[in-house]
Amino acid sequence: MLAFMKLLWRNWKRVVHGINGAISFTLMSVAYILGLGPVAVYFKITRADLLDRGLGEGLESYWIALEPDDADVVRVQRPW
Repeated sequence: MLAFMKLLWRNWKRVVHGINGAISFTLMSVAYILGLGPVAVYFKITRADLLDRGLGEGLESYWIALEPDDADVVRVQRPW
């Protein structure tokens, strides 16, 4: 009887795991399509750049050239 109950329990878990996988895939697909789709289309149409990834006016780079420090013994022993 105990072996039958274990077999029944393992098979039940296998079936429910498959059902849960199908439900989660369906719900996440619907949420992705309905939630992210319109937002992506809106930003494509308006060409909005929320991260402001431009360099600004007349800049080619953000690089700042620094003068090299003198490499004496005290400076070399400090990590910063």
